[in-house]
Formats: sequence, C-alpha cells, structure tokens
Amino acid sequence: MSRCTLILLLGLLSLPTVAQSLRDPTQPPGMEAAGPATAARAGAPSWSVIVVDGRPHVAVGTRLYAQGQMLGRARVERITETEIWLREGQALRKVPLYAGVQRRSVPAAP
Repeated sequence: MSRCTLILLLGLLSLPTVAQSLRDPTQPPGMEAAGPATAARAGAPSWSVIVVDGRPHVAVGTRLYAQGQMLGRARVERITETEIWLREGQALRKVPLYAGVQRRSVPAAP
C-alpha cells in the first residue's frame, strides 16, 4: 500500500459519520417527533370514529368520547364519518379525520 493511499484511508476513517435515526414503525408518517398529546392536537392521525350501540364515538388512544363529553378542554359537539366538531368556550372548530379528503354530494346523471 502506498503512503498516499494510507494517508487518504486514515483521513476518511477520522471523518465523523452521520446517520439518520430510525423511525418508530408504530407511528404514522410525519409523526415521529410528536408524542400522543401533539398528535391529538394536530388532528386525526390518532383519532378514529367507532360506533357503539348505534352512537358514534371518537377514539383517542384507548379512550372513547361520545357527543357531549369533554375531550380535554373542548366539548364534542358533533361526530361524523369524516370530521369531529369541538367547542371550546364560544369557538367551534372542525377537526378533519382525513387530511385533504372532502365529502360532497354528486348530482345524479340524467
């Protein structure tokens, strides 16, 4: 081995290595750094709708919330297949369950 190759090899070995941290496979994409509380505030990635005895419930983690119950500081006003309506004081906000998905009626073909 030549002296030049040895110097180059030692120089490469002394450089710091940079590696990406591994992603948690149990979390949805984009939620790696966020904990469950952040995911719940961000909206629906960790929320789903479950119907129990004919009444829809919001499933957040392992807890179920029906219409009228408190979810943190907000009251659950309405639950649909695609969104949850929450009231905090006088403010009413809609939390979509699926980002970028909108439900609308399509007129019947003639």
